[in-house]
Amino acid sequence: MADYNYGGSEEENAELKKLEADCFETWERLVRAAEALEGGVNRNSNPQAITTVRNVYDRFLAKFPLLFGYWKKYADLEFSITGTEAADMVYERGIASISPSVDLWTNYCSFKAETSHDTDNIRE
Repeated sequence: MADYNYGGSEEENAELKKLEADCFETWERLVRAAEALEGGVNRNSNPQAITTVRNVYDRFLAKFPLLFGYWKKYADLEFSITGTEAADMVYERGIASISPSVDLWTNYCSFKAETSHDTDNIRE
């Protein structure tokens, strides 16, 4: 969590930091609940459940774009629902949001190596 000085008294700042933490925890619970719809969203899930989990991830990552682990979780989810192209698009959005993230780049490169069908373009 970022350590902001909200410009108020120490007591006000402490309260705002608590609200910020509660906000993140609420969003995190929402992501987990969306993922758990229908016992776990996958390619056989109801289209409404798939749309719901996508919307939750999109909104969560718009609010907290620096959390590389959630970009990976979203890409993995898209891979299980739609396949390589959708997961690739999520990874590219994540890389655009946090390009200095070595962890996200590592996951993306591993994903590309595992899913590439053109072995001529993979360098060892």
